[in-house]
Amino acid sequence: MADLFKTVTVLIVIVILLRRKVSMAAVMPLGALLLGIIYFTPPRDFITATTIAVFSPKSLEMTLTLMLTMVMENVLRTTGMLKRMVCSLSAALPDRRLVMAAMPAMIGMLPSPGGAVFSAPMVNEAAGGIPVAAEQKALINYWYRHIWEYISPLYPGIILAAGITGLPTQRLFIANLPFALSVVVWGIPFCLRGIGRQRTAAVRGRGREMLTFLVMASPILLALLLVVLFRVNPALSLSGAVVVLYLVHRYTPGMIIRNLMESVSAKALFLVIGIMIFQEVLRVTGALGGISTFFASSGLPVYLVLLLIPFIAGVMTGLTVGYVGITFPLLLPLMGGATPSPGLVALAFAAGFAGVMLSPVHLCYVLTCEYFQADIARVYHRLFIPSAFVLSAAIIPLYSY
Repeated sequence: MADLFKTVTVLIVIVILLRRKVSMAAVMPLGALLLGIIYFTPPRDFITATTIAVFSPKSLEMTLTLMLTMVMENVLRTTGMLKRMVCSLSAALPDRRLVMAAMPAMIGMLPSPGGAVFSAPMVNEAAGGIPVAAEQKALINYWYRHIWEYISPLYPGIILAAGITGLPTQRLFIANLPFALSVVVWGIPFCLRGIGRQRTAAVRGRGREMLTFLVMASPILLALLLVVLFRVNPALSLSGAVVVLYLVHRYTPGMIIRNLMESVSAKALFLVIGIMIFQEVLRVTGALGGISTFFASSGLPVYLVLLLIPFIAGVMTGLTVGYVGITFPLLLPLMGGATPSPGLVALAFAAGFAGVMLSPVHLCYVLTCEYFQADIARVYHRLFIPSAFVLSAAIIPLYSY
């Protein structure tokens, strides 16, 4: 009980700091320091834990993967490939409803913070003269943008979950796939309901336009296929995709240096490092073992604990890396410890992401509603039922492992 009280105290401080707009990159190391103080951790042990967290192979690989994702996104955007993806896909799809859903889904393939603003004008344009309420257009943009965050090894949340649990990204992809498919399926009755079939203007060579889209999206698709199908290390597959992009676009050494400087966010890197420090301090202090023992003797169902704690953290932070980084180190013993169950990890991940989707501080949500001048409360109410249906897909991975 004492371990739970101490850890919850630290979590409350973390959430308060985040609500006061303190950067998570600064909050997580502060949380680790507070945890060390509460447990009277010797300074030497704390410094050792910090060193291990920063320079362990797992941390270095995670940091490198995140950096390469940022670099690839920058290259695709600055070379115009991203814009050509959008134009070709719009011309290839025959129904405006498909275009309205495909635009945010396509932009969402790249983990660009606040990228919902980029796809919102496309959704608006795809709607054309169709009488669609602002709240519905906001819902379409927000909902379909977040298909990939459940499964893509390009997203920091998946990278971090794999790093903390030790599960390969391929296993996480398979375990979380039912959630991504559920987003697509449940979006049809809840997001596109009431919008009649509206054919886009006839375009010659739709097949050619689709081919153009696939060519423009090939670096992303290649990285995904290498990781998921051929089990290539994510950092290696991304580095290969980036090198190919550099060669195709004839980047000079000066252009490469400029690209790296523009792409890599120090804030994001410090965020990952801070989370790894927090996780290592949790281990050193013995907090994880104490909490696991408490919940094991509390009589609460493990499923309920794995559902509620990530969900609450997701609502409070509005960030996937937030609830994963804060709660997964605590919940790891309940997921199976050194050999976590993919089904239990999937349940915790989906519960947390349901909280993120319902969070009033989710950046994509706020920016989307602002662009469409939509009533935030009305959009919020439209999210409850489909989010619950998506979360119910947890039955599949739970009974598959």
